[in-house]
Amino acid sequence: MKMQDPDAFIPTEMNTRARNDLLARGFTRQALPIDVDVARTLHVLAAAAWSVSRDKYYEGGDRYRSLNRLRAEIVDGGVNVWPIEESTPYVQLEKYNTTLGGKPREYAPLPLDIVDSPGVRKLIAYHLRYLPLSKVETKYLVNLHVIRFTATPGRPCDTSPPGLHKDGEKYIATHLLSRCGAQGGEVVITDNGKQELDRFTMHELGECYVFDDDRVWHMLTPVAVMEGNDFAYRDTLAFDMLPEGWEPKR
Repeated sequence: MKMQDPDAFIPTEMNTRARNDLLARGFTRQALPIDVDVARTLHVLAAAAWSVSRDKYYEGGDRYRSLNRLRAEIVDGGVNVWPIEESTPYVQLEKYNTTLGGKPREYAPLPLDIVDSPGVRKLIAYHLRYLPLSKVETKYLVNLHVIRFTATPGRPCDTSPPGLHKDGEKYIATHLLSRCGAQGGEVVITDNGKQELDRFTMHELGECYVFDDDRVWHMLTPVAVMEGNDFAYRDTLAFDMLPEGWEPKR
């Protein structure tokens, strides 16, 4: 981090209810605190989804994905957040992604002027501040993904891997950016015994959920077009939030 950057520090109050949810059941669904910076950022990211490159590693439908990386540190009264230039490919263990696990995947980043914005920093700081592992001096790597699922008649779009799965990250926050002409795309969360805890469909810009990947399984039902439509899409913003020194279970 460039310590002279006055924008790195984001003063943030901890959402105690969100932390308690994560501790009690491994996931939380709390409304985002919206201000003009966050609202503008959600709008900009929703527009940026139209320019994200197709996911060349995924053949089960038409999916698009970007990847940017940021660093963060919990400090007194808030969180320092700053983008980094990191070109290491994205890799999931085969244990977690039986379809693409072990394969290095490269995704083009969004432009820096979109990612290095007050709204992005505020979103990341808000979530990091309440994570159970967060205490002063805890450092994080944050992967920022914009993901688009598109569908046409007879060609729905599914997750990889499909069905209930874990991602092999520590904490994941997913926010809806846009949804149009679609059916499906229902989120299902279960405990580690695969007993269902919640099931919901996101419709509102900024609607989000956060989970501890060690504590739950999750899935998204395939995104398909509504009857009579020729095209549909569902766009999301996701943060993988990885504490320094943490590694997935192998």
